[in-house]
Amino acid sequence: MADRNYNLTQNDTTLEGLAERWQAYQAWWAKQYKEQPFYRLWTRSKWILFFSAVLLLGYSAAAFTFSLGYVLGRFEHSAVVLEFHKNIVYITLAGSSFGILSALIGFVGIFRENRRLLSLYNIMLWIVFSLYISVGYIAFRRAKNHLRARLRDEWLNAYTREQRLLVQRSLKCCGYQSPTWYGEYDMRCFPMINLPGCQHKYSVYEADLLHTCWTFSFILAPFQLFVMIATLLCSNHVDGMFRSGRPGLKSFKEQ
Repeated sequence: MADRNYNLTQNDTTLEGLAERWQAYQAWWAKQYKEQPFYRLWTRSKWILFFSAVLLLGYSAAAFTFSLGYVLGRFEHSAVVLEFHKNIVYITLAGSSFGILSALIGFVGIFRENRRLLSLYNIMLWIVFSLYISVGYIAFRRAKNHLRARLRDEWLNAYTREQRLLVQRSLKCCGYQSPTWYGEYDMRCFPMINLPGCQHKYSVYEADLLHTCWTFSFILAPFQLFVMIATLLCSNHVDGMFRSGRPGLKSFKEQ
């Protein structure tokens, strides 16, 4: 290896000079990785990329766990959520799955210092962002668009017998305003039963569910933007070669 006081010459700007410098760079880093722990050789940009990928993996895994739990029926009222909000559940599942895949690709690109993989990682982050924001938009629009009146209209005109029975059994209510008002009767619901109507319980449950969905979706948005900006700014600085071999800039041998 040449001394550390190496300065750029005219030969460094030729194709042969750049190829020679690249081979020297690879040999120098191979020696460094054998002699020093990897964390001492990481650039600041590489650490930022790493922690942003960990952050992405963390909240994507959490979203995946909750959405998969609803798909598998592991949570209370899962059947109601899947029946009436399957688009939210499946978009969340798709976004979180894509987020986990993106984070894994990012880790491979970071550890291998592969800019092509990091470029793919950067593109995938935009898809993840759009899926997460879609969940918030769908939930917010439904929650703020006359929810109680919409639920009443859907109960009267759109719901099938099976859907009404599903709500009644899940929320332990009978009928809509009362057991005698558009109720679906079975062994748990009949006109003289001492159960409240589903209007209040169902409206409150829907409002809370939709509020939770759009709140967490919009809370995740700034974290996702941070990951995207960090990746965009730091991908080219994952190692010390971004400025190496370019006229007028410091050589990697001087760093």
